[in-house]
Amino acid sequence: MNTLPVVGAATKSDSLEGILNWILEVDRDLEIQDPCLPGFLDADWSEVAGKINTQLESYKGRLGIHGQYDGIQIGAADPLIRELVQKRLTQSLEFASAINATSCVIHSPFFFFGDGQICHTPPRDLEMTLERVTQTLEPLVSEAEKRDCILVVENIFDRNPLPLRALVERFNSPYLKRSIDTGHAAITERCGNGPSPEFWITEANDLLYHIHLQDTNGEYDYHWTIGNGTLNWEGIFSAVNEVDATPRLIIETADPIAGWRYLKKAGLAQ
Repeated sequence: MNTLPVVGAATKSDSLEGILNWILEVDRDLEIQDPCLPGFLDADWSEVAGKINTQLESYKGRLGIHGQYDGIQIGAADPLIRELVQKRLTQSLEFASAINATSCVIHSPFFFFGDGQICHTPPRDLEMTLERVTQTLEPLVSEAEKRDCILVVENIFDRNPLPLRALVERFNSPYLKRSIDTGHAAITERCGNGPSPEFWITEANDLLYHIHLQDTNGEYDYHWTIGNGTLNWEGIFSAVNEVDATPRLIIETADPIAGWRYLKKAGLAQ
């Protein structure tokens, strides 16, 4: 019996057909990223959702979405900005429900921890940010629970995983979990003296629900095909095998099948 982890992919709906057979062959993890597109959530997306549902009629895997992120700051202090953030993420969850998705990626609020300019933030400021995030996310976590769709918070500029742990543990909800992006972690490791992608994964442990798999040389967020950058994929998958969780493994590149072939040839995934 093959016990290697099964990898899946992120895609926009208009590219789903190109990887559909590969996804369906073993019900791979799948993430639809249309809510990230400008204007998508304000348009009539019912036809898009209907087409996805038809394409995935026989699908039995774990389906998720990427929620809107452009301009979305879940730690905003301004009440009006928080209201707009809540609206956009509620719309994202509505789309998730329409296609029976059970996870939704949102972005970390901790910009000041990993932008390469500020080394740390005093504890009082961390607590202040956590309180603002709580005000933003409380109704969204309740909405996620009603829709049975888990919100997963992805590391972005973060150089330190502990604030994200503090955020998720603050809610103590099965509907708010962690997401790790391997490329983001590699960039902050190289440019911001942060920990390795492997450390991010093992530190998240049982809070880890979702991983974006992408390659880079650590300079920019390239989203290169797996194997084309400098990431230690053997170490990353060893870390995945150590955690007390079975995270969704989402290849987030333009050619996920090429990345899968690399991982399969290396004996790391199926």
